[in-house]
Amino acid sequence: VPRGSVARHLSSERGGMTEAMYNWRVAAVENALKKMGKETGPLSVSDLTKLGHLDQYHYGGIEANDHVIQLLGIDETVHCLDVGSGIGGPGRYIASKTGCRVTGVELQADICKAGQILTDRVPELVGKVHFKIGDIIALSKNKEIPEESFDHFLSLLVFLHIPDREALLKACFDATKKGGTFLIEDFAAKPGASFSDQEKDGLLNVVSAPTVTTPEQYVLDLQKAGFVDIQVIDLSEQWQRWTKARHDLYAESKAETVSMHGEEIFNSRLKFYKVVMDLFEGNLGGVRITGRKPGNLEARLHAGRSKDLQYKGGVNVVEGKIYK
Repeated sequence: VPRGSVARHLSSERGGMTEAMYNWRVAAVENALKKMGKETGPLSVSDLTKLGHLDQYHYGGIEANDHVIQLLGIDETVHCLDVGSGIGGPGRYIASKTGCRVTGVELQADICKAGQILTDRVPELVGKVHFKIGDIIALSKNKEIPEESFDHFLSLLVFLHIPDREALLKACFDATKKGGTFLIEDFAAKPGASFSDQEKDGLLNVVSAPTVTTPEQYVLDLQKAGFVDIQVIDLSEQWQRWTKARHDLYAESKAETVSMHGEEIFNSRLKFYKVVMDLFEGNLGGVRITGRKPGNLEARLHAGRSKDLQYKGGVNVVEGKIYK
């Protein structure tokens, strides 16, 4: 794919604010790399992480990736699935830090193609990080993602955008090896809270987030899919502070942003950041969820427990004599 072509063929499949949220970033990355004198030629992972939110679409940047590595114990022996991999920032960083292999799945073709182009320019990642364009649910059903082929899966601020959570979690379950683990960071209602009509409108029509539930419902959905040992950590306060700081910093950086990306992009981003900031000041929260798929040995144990095991022989405490 020629450099720049992905920026000129923007996907409108998701439409609305979602397109404003993501697709402009392809051209923005190209502009930023040109400004750095790295329009062509080899790149390092640090070259890309310096781009901040243009490389890492989730909250917390590379620090969140470090949390993934530490919580899942990722090392050079494993293969990870990144569901909703964006432009590839988390996959590149995690592979670079650990030596693992990463396969990313991203629905938006322009972003996914750009992610592969950037990754192919990083010599240390050759053969380690690959991206597939498509819907994880359809890819799973069509067997384009082999069953039980990944040691871990991760997804950072993506599942909120996918309407069919049941099918989504089934696809993730099927792709994960027995005993494999996962980490999800996602939106959730704050404990005991319910969304106002205005908040529901903002989530659906601005954030394109049709699937935001309570943490309790999230756990039930994961258990229904077959996952076990599920733990939920509340990130609401951290994300509330983070989204406010993001809004304020962006507003302060108008001149720089307009000169780089234009007035229209600045205004759409500022509107989006304001809506998200307001949501977190209200009833929206965030969670980090970890868990695992039951393993082979665990399955054997459960099968053994289901058997009716009673002593049916005699008592033998004296040689040659059995009491029945």
